[in-house]
Amino acid sequence: MTAQKESEETMKAYAKIAKIAMTVMLLAAFFLLSGFRAQTIIHDDGSETQDVLKVSDSAQGQKSLKDDADEFQKRNYTIMDYNNDNGEGFRAMKTITKDGASKSSVDHIVHKTHDGLICSTYYIDYNFDGDSIQSLRLGAPMPENGVDLEYIVSFPSGTRVVSNSDKADDQGSTYLWNLSNSNPTEIKLQATVWHKLFIYIALFLVVLVLIIVLIMEHRRKNVISWKRAAHMRKVEMMLLCIPLIILGYMGYEYYVGTHVTAASLDKVAEQQQEELLENREEDKRLQDADARKQRSGEMVAARIRSKANDISNELRSLKVQYRNGSISRSSARSQAQSLAQQAKDMLNESTNLSQADREVLEQLIDNVVAEADSIGASRRAAALLRKHGAVNRLPAPRVRLAAGLTISRRILRVPIRRKAVSRPITTAIQAKQINNKDF
Repeated sequence: MTAQKESEETMKAYAKIAKIAMTVMLLAAFFLLSGFRAQTIIHDDGSETQDVLKVSDSAQGQKSLKDDADEFQKRNYTIMDYNNDNGEGFRAMKTITKDGASKSSVDHIVHKTHDGLICSTYYIDYNFDGDSIQSLRLGAPMPENGVDLEYIVSFPSGTRVVSNSDKADDQGSTYLWNLSNSNPTEIKLQATVWHKLFIYIALFLVVLVLIIVLIMEHRRKNVISWKRAAHMRKVEMMLLCIPLIILGYMGYEYYVGTHVTAASLDKVAEQQQEELLENREEDKRLQDADARKQRSGEMVAARIRSKANDISNELRSLKVQYRNGSISRSSARSQAQSLAQQAKDMLNESTNLSQADREVLEQLIDNVVAEADSIGASRRAAALLRKHGAVNRLPAPRVRLAAGLTISRRILRVPIRRKAVSRPITTAIQAKQINNKDF
């Protein structure tokens, strides 16, 4: 007898260790994931949360995750940056209320078939295949951890669950499936979440009513009047109906909450139809938002082009004033730089532009900036700025001749010696001046 008892205790200890090990494995899957995980969390109040985690250890994969994050954000998910030892990525989270969860599940996999005072029932009968990730709106597949998707569903502690999960933490009410597009897999689960507060209240009412009936029965035996005793008996029978009703309702909810019925399957089918309608409405909303964004971007691009043309005209006018001597070089340079900065700020502050429009406008603004930089610069430097957009080009070396005439070495294209060349050139210039005076 003692040996049998010790054997039972040993088996219990092993079972406890196995549960702890499974919990550790699931936590490791959570923290060390390198790939794609989608988790649905069922809360005590009936609300649901979907937690999508995507991590990549390659630069190309991390780049593609940015597009996925944008898609989740468009669908009202909360986006957070995420990184671990296996790479970088993001987490997308979305929570729906109990009322919303009663109409449609947050992940379109888990469905609520019953929602009563005593318990709520969740049901999964889903066939995962190559089209599932797209239909579930989970972005692009990421088979970096050996599977295309790790699907996890978690319930409040103490939930009664029956499933075909690959890995299960019964103590923590968490269940995991490793899914692959190339290998269709069935996900089956039935869970009953007991509303303990209402159960305790119902049992308290049953006990309270029974105590009241016992007290009344004790007093009834001491009543002399037959008529009064009959009335008390009638009240007792009416009070006894309350526990019977409560217990009957609890029995009904227990059966509905632990069995899949035809009515339950009909409710799942209705929820799936509602989910299809929600997807269509969501697609329409996103298309309308993209169309509005595109129209807004086109209007912004048109305004930038118009403003850039205005700035360019102002720069041309400024250049004419500088050449005529109306304004000084420093003033012209200052005004030109101010106009160029306006053009840059105008482009930097615009966020609704498409990539193509931004590239075209950047080129336009660069031309405006080059034109602004050319004002007040030497003719050679201005030509280079207009041609190449160069800002820091130094002017060509110059030679000052005896008569105050400055000639570029690049124009002469020959080395110049000051003593040998200055005299003939000076004589020629003086002769020309004399002739002009005589004329």
